[in-house]
Amino acid sequence: MRGLLDSELIERLFFTAIVAGVLLAAGGAIRYVMIQNELSTNMAARIHGEGGEVEIESKRQAQGLMASDIERRRLVEQQYNVMTVAGLGLALLGLGWLGMDIIRGRRRAANNQSIDSSS
Repeated sequence: MRGLLDSELIERLFFTAIVAGVLLAAGGAIRYVMIQNELSTNMAARIHGEGGEVEIESKRQAQGLMASDIERRRLVEQQYNVMTVAGLGLALLGLGWLGMDIIRGRRRAANNQSIDSSS
């Protein structure tokens, strides 16, 4: 009886890991796309992506580009963090899936063994 309760608890933990992994991966993917959309409207990101140089005509333009570049750096950092979270979600998903597969295999083997012994 104790082994059955432990097995059910472990199975619930693996299922929880699967659900948490899916949520983290999906949330990370959605946030990544949102950040990418913000980056597409950022002037410094566009200039950086084109590899171009800008001739600054006024102090106001320079300040605007500096602010835009600070925002671009913040968004890129957030993007890296989101990729880490989504990767953790995929790792949890894989761990939970593997654990559930092992538990099902052991349960199947135990059922086959009990059927063989009763015959």
